[in-house]
Amino acid sequence: MRKLIVSVIVLSLAALKSFGQEYSLYSNEELFMGSEYLKDSIKLNLHLPETYPFSAETTKYPVIIIFDSQHERTYPQIIHSFDLLTSETQIPESIIIGVPFNRQNRFYLTSDQKRGDDTLSGIERLELFLFKELVPKLQNEYKGNEFISLIGHSRTAFLVNYLSFKRPGQVNLAISLSGFFSDNPLSTKTFYEFLTEPTNFPTRFNYYYTVGTTLEESTYLLQNRNLDSLLKAKQIPENVKIVFSETKNANHITNYWVSVPAILIDAFSDYNSVLDRWFHDKLKKENSDLSIRQFEADIEKAGVSIGTILNPNLTHIYSLASHFAYEKEDYKTAIEFFELGIKYFPDYLELYVEIIEFYKVLNNNERINYYKSILREKTIKSSLLTSIEKEEIFEYIDKK
Repeated sequence: MRKLIVSVIVLSLAALKSFGQEYSLYSNEELFMGSEYLKDSIKLNLHLPETYPFSAETTKYPVIIIFDSQHERTYPQIIHSFDLLTSETQIPESIIIGVPFNRQNRFYLTSDQKRGDDTLSGIERLELFLFKELVPKLQNEYKGNEFISLIGHSRTAFLVNYLSFKRPGQVNLAISLSGFFSDNPLSTKTFYEFLTEPTNFPTRFNYYYTVGTTLEESTYLLQNRNLDSLLKAKQIPENVKIVFSETKNANHITNYWVSVPAILIDAFSDYNSVLDRWFHDKLKKENSDLSIRQFEADIEKAGVSIGTILNPNLTHIYSLASHFAYEKEDYKTAIEFFELGIKYFPDYLELYVEIIEFYKVLNNNERINYYKSILREKTIKSSLLTSIEKEEIFEYIDKK
């Protein structure tokens, strides 16, 4: 029956995915917004993490804004990268927004061009839309936290540079792929001076820029190498991390998606090393007295290093709980890991089933009944379960 009940819960979680779902751990939705600054409405791609509908009000997620989501081939490759890297705990679960551009607005929204007697340029209007309308909406209505990442290619890589320059206190991770610079509104010299001035960065800022080495990348390659040469001759501020890379033989479009996974792994290296260190270092030490508190401290330390508060991944929870239960027969610690999962994701019902099963091994009827009562209450309130699925869960709960 336990396999049945877990299957019911997992199937119900999968039912949350929107119609036409292409990804395992992220939804595939659309967000429509009317914008005062763009003077128009805009349709954005929205990808919420698997745990989002089951998370506590206090559980927040980093926000990642990806430009050029209109690329029907390239953009899905990037989202699939996020999907895979999240499942492997290489990056934290995030709220991902894709911003499209078209032939009519691409140049206007990424340049200092003004329309008519407008006092604001297109790039200024886009900046205001992003930081006055979109980001606040994600933070107020979608549990986005203060950690903002930007990813752009070519003209929108220039946009990433510009927004980093204009909003150094609000952009935490900037990924510029095959980008360039122009005298107006942002030259190489101006951006170089910005990156090397410590007072611009009261908080941590990570800047990654990359370019291919093919002929069609030659102009971008020259400009980016120029910036790299300038930066190598100057001391970089303590709060700034800058990484330049060349993608061998990548053409212009290829460099958009092929560079992203490696950059993400490096940018979140302190997070993705937590589980690695536990399994390949801490858990192998004889007489090691590891606790849930140490794991929480490791996640917190990774967050401090990256510059935000991070959540443990369900893979963290299940991997470590399983190790303690089945390798060490330490069911108490295994239960504590699942209870930590409940702290962040209180409506993820499978966590309660796991705890109940471990308390059965410990013959602790008081705790079994306690968690069964919680599972019953959450099942009754669930809007994701069908009446038949709820009955199957009640059957599991009532079974002696």
